[in-house]
Amino acid sequence: MKGIENRAEDRTPLESATLPLLGSRQEDFQPFQYLVHDLSENGVRITIPSWVQRRERLYAGDAVNLHLPYQLRGRSKNQGHVAWENWDPHIEAQYCGISLSRHFPETYPVYISLHTREAVINLTVGQNIANITRKVLKDAVLLKRGLLIYLGHLMAYLSRVSRFSGKEYDDFRRIVMNDIQAQMKKNLKYLQEVYAVALRAKSEREILDGLDIDEIRGKMESELYVDIFSAVLDSDVIQRYLGALKTLEKKGYNNYNTLVILYQRSL
Repeated sequence: MKGIENRAEDRTPLESATLPLLGSRQEDFQPFQYLVHDLSENGVRITIPSWVQRRERLYAGDAVNLHLPYQLRGRSKNQGHVAWENWDPHIEAQYCGISLSRHFPETYPVYISLHTREAVINLTVGQNIANITRKVLKDAVLLKRGLLIYLGHLMAYLSRVSRFSGKEYDDFRRIVMNDIQAQMKKNLKYLQEVYAVALRAKSEREILDGLDIDEIRGKMESELYVDIFSAVLDSDVIQRYLGALKTLEKKGYNNYNTLVILYQRSL
């Protein structure tokens, strides 16, 4: 084990992690912010403080995605269920024990080690933090662009098959769809600008100092609420479009959490 631990890795104790990460409920895709409180081989204990902007109440049995690799013995997990939860009135936070069960391949060489209780950045094979950060930002731009394309397809499909009258669909498009599309474009523009600044930056410090993590979270979060569509549109095709959109959004949450780990290392 010692030989493995001596790889070219940058490690940060999780006790120093003060910025919340993004998770989401599997059932309704609803995102929530959380802090990693404790780690074990069986899973993760998280807290959801009352002061975070994206706060959700979780319940025992909820399936959740923590959107960051939690690695043990070379295998990464990020999905599981809430094994237990309670509320601490003294610090106004919900504690949840998350039992992790779903294995998946890592997207970036950044993960949380359940063994050493550290955030790990693997810098082998010529990797450096500046290039990893640029790659994450580029992927964030591509994902948001992909969301806009899927949304455009959905809008075109709705115009052909919607059960709404002509006026009803025009109102739905103007009030709901156009607003979602405009917000996506605005968020994409912001992410493109951040990526362009990172490309011009001459050092890792310059890139990370230029990141506004909370602003980036707002731009990567969902602009689209499934419940709005599910309440009025029950087509299987429409649900598949929505599923594709939500899959891309979840990849965006993984990007955001990776940026948080990289950013916290610089603090």
